[in-house]
Amino acid sequence: MKKIFTILSVAAIAAVSAQNTVPNSSFETWADGKPTDWFIPTGAVMVQSTVAHSGTYSAGLPSPSTGNRTMSPTADTPVSQGTTYVFSGWYLDNTSTARFRYWNQFRTASGDTGANNMQAADYSVDSPEWKFFTVEAQPNAGATLARPGLRVYPENNTGDGVILFDDIMFYAKGSMAVSDATGFDKAVKFNTVVNDKIVFTLPVKSTVNIYSVDGKFISSNRVENGGSINTQSLVKGAYIVTVDNGANKISRKVIKN
Repeated sequence: MKKIFTILSVAAIAAVSAQNTVPNSSFETWADGKPTDWFIPTGAVMVQSTVAHSGTYSAGLPSPSTGNRTMSPTADTPVSQGTTYVFSGWYLDNTSTARFRYWNQFRTASGDTGANNMQAADYSVDSPEWKFFTVEAQPNAGATLARPGLRVYPENNTGDGVILFDDIMFYAKGSMAVSDATGFDKAVKFNTVVNDKIVFTLPVKSTVNIYSVDGKFISSNRVENGGSINTQSLVKGAYIVTVDNGANKISRKVIKN
């Protein structure tokens, strides 16, 4: 049986922005069947899934029949001794034939420096919902690089189950700007009486979802500060708009004229 490791609810996270060092962290860019700027193990056939935590895509890594597979950014991240780093992200383990552990390496130019607190002791558990992981640690003695990895394993002696990943982050803890949910709510601004578009003022790039008032999903968009969503196709009536930056989430009612 799998064990659960560090999971935090969205409400418990206070980060509004950070200097994320992970490229293509939301897996929106793909080439030749792989997410760009990511190392994919030989023989792994990636899944470009539209079941995403945010945006359009997530990245699905299938488990092997034995051993493990690890995907990581193609470029290692420089780290400094004495600095605390945070490794976090979202995963969807909705399969009985795969399980997941986050697996960072602190390295030198010549290789891995060994075990560290960014290597999960326990495995993920099956769930139909996206789950958040986060862990922090300082580099091992002598380490100058970090290689934050997402590692999948077979489960129940069977492989080929797919774990989905999205919104992966690795950053120095000191680079984080902190705010509470109230602060995020105040910082998010958009028109709630809608004609052709909704225009957003945002503290950070966020996922904006639109729902009917009875909860039916309409659309999902990644929106930058100053960006907008075209609403010409919406019929007249009331809708619920949610804004989610991966740390805080707010909901407001809008009226389409």
